Amino acid sequence: MRPALEAFSRVVYDLGVFGNGSRMKYVANLLVAIHNVASAEAMVLGMKAGLDPRMVLEVIKAGAGTSRMFEARAPMMVADKYDPPTMKIKVWQKDMDVIGAFADSLGVPTPTFNATMPVYAAARSMGLGMLDTGAVCTVLETLAGVKRSKGAGRGKGTSKAAGKPRRAR
Repeated sequence: MRPALEAFSRVVYDLGVFGNGSRMKYVANLLVAIHNVASAEAMVLGMKAGLDPRMVLEVIKAGAGTSRMFEARAPMMVADKYDPPTMKIKVWQKDMDVIGAFADSLGVPTPTFNATMPVYAAARSMGLGMLDTGAVCTVLETLAGVKRSKGAGRGKGTSKAAGKPRRAR
C-alpha cells in the first residue's frame, strides 16, 4: 500500500498494529481543536488591541507562535469568511466526542482540549455549525465585543447588515 499512499500523501508512516492509525488521529485532532481556538484567541486579541488582522497573520506566520492550524484558519479569520468549510463545526463535534472518550478511557486529563468545548458549543448555538471550524473566531469576537471595520465582511453565515451570526443552512 505504501506506493499508493505516497502518490497522494505528503508523508507516509507505518504506525504498527491495527488501530494505531485511529489513535494517532485522535492525538493529532486533539491538537487541531486546541490550535483552532488558540488561533482565534490570538486573532481576536490582536484585533481588540487595534492591530490589522492581516498584519497579525503575517507576523505570527513568520514567528515561533505559528501552527499549521493558524496558517490554515487565520486567513479565514482575517477575511471573516468561513465558507466553504474544510471541516464543519457540526461534524467536528463527533470527532471531539470520540477524542474526549478516548482520553477518558485512558485516564488522561485533557484540560486544554476540554476548555475548547464551550467555544465550539457556542459556535453551534450561534448557528455557525455548517461553517468551517475557524468560525470559532466569531464566538470570541462576540465575547470580546470586537466590531469589524466597515470594510470587513462577515462572509457567508452571517449578516453584514447586522454584523450578527445568521443560522447556517
